[in-house]
Amino acid sequence: MNTRKKVYACAALFALVSSLAVAEEPSRDAGRETPPGAALSEDDCRAIWNLAAGRSDLSPAGAEPYIDSFEAVDTNRDRKISNMEFKAGCKQGLVHKRRAN
Repeated sequence: MNTRKKVYACAALFALVSSLAVAEEPSRDAGRETPPGAALSEDDCRAIWNLAAGRSDLSPAGAEPYIDSFEAVDTNRDRKISNMEFKAGCKQGLVHKRRAN
């Protein structure tokens, strides 16, 4: 009986750890091109921000693979895209997944 409890506990722990790992992964489409004008999910937007900018604002060069019109996303015209501007751009369909080369 004690062995059965250990097996169930291990299985439950494995399931919990697996679900946490999956929750942190960007979507399976994160490297694929996004159709023009398609809004990104919050998870995809966060994953792309982390790849492109991380903890700093996004420069024009850093934005180039993900944003066709830097000026459309840089709403305060300071020549850098903040996280808040990036999220708004994702919702408006101005940010896309990395273009296929």
